[in-house]
Amino acid sequence: MTIHHPTRSRARRFAARLLGFATLAAVATLGAAPGAANAQGWSPTKPIKLVIPFPPGGATDVAARAMVQQLGNALGQPMVVENRGGANGMIASEMVFNSAPDGYTLLMATADTNSINPNVYTKMSYQAHEFRAVAPVAVVNFMLVGRPGLPAKDLKELVALARGGKLTFASWGVGSTSQAAMEMFKAQAGKLEILHVPYQGAAPAFQAVMAGQNDVMMAPAVVVIPALSKVTAYGISSPRRHVGASPVQTMTEQGFPVNADAWVGILAPPKTPQAVLEHVYKGVRAVTSSKEFQERLTQIGLSSAPDMTLDEFGKYMVSEITRWGETIKAAGITLNN
Repeated sequence: MTIHHPTRSRARRFAARLLGFATLAAVATLGAAPGAANAQGWSPTKPIKLVIPFPPGGATDVAARAMVQQLGNALGQPMVVENRGGANGMIASEMVFNSAPDGYTLLMATADTNSINPNVYTKMSYQAHEFRAVAPVAVVNFMLVGRPGLPAKDLKELVALARGGKLTFASWGVGSTSQAAMEMFKAQAGKLEILHVPYQGAAPAFQAVMAGQNDVMMAPAVVVIPALSKVTAYGISSPRRHVGASPVQTMTEQGFPVNADAWVGILAPPKTPQAVLEHVYKGVRAVTSSKEFQERLTQIGLSSAPDMTLDEFGKYMVSEITRWGETIKAAGITLNN
């Protein structure tokens, strides 16, 4: 005869339930571990390299160096700047594109490297749209300037002069933002026939205009502003006037709606985790939104970047490939590499 003990049976059933709850809790904890790690975010433990795709002294280099110390403080690790010029920025872009997506190698990208190059070169060593967008840093504005003694007092007279005879324009290379910005203006003015003369760098091209060797140039405001008295400024190819040269009208104000603003921003390699992007984004925004940094941009001839979220900057970066591409394709600009 078997005697059942209700109390002991209930105890065994209760113990089984506890074991089941413990197992479920363990599984839930394991499943939640990655999420918990992501929630904690990313914190760098060694210096971060910021690669600049152009030689020292240019607008991109100046903008980067104006922010690296403050950005390093904001991120909790020093920022190390590395200039790696060559091939219109493609050497540096390829290097960062193929770097480990761990947040320790970033690119100070520009419209040249990620908006112009994909439309100009027949072969690309990196996929511009696959970079992870981090944050915009600054905007490069362009001014249309003429050589001393050029017989045109304003933009409309310059257009009339171009239609009546052969003019030349300088740039820092085939497929540069300088050339593309000039092509935007030529299209708006009725497809003007102005001969392109490329140089190796913005400074030599601008010097050629000041010396009277070329007639006009779509030059960065950062180059023009210190030498405004030596050239004729016909207009700025931006929706707004530049704070550092407010008397210079926009082209749009003069009847030629041209927006050739070129972005400068920080990108990360493909597949960089979202937690890394968010940490760097917050640091960049803390620096670029400061009054001190914005004043510094004005001093060097750049403009403040628009306020964008991570997602907005990513979409903007891709859309700029299309926007510049329309001008480049219409002008027939291409390079074999």
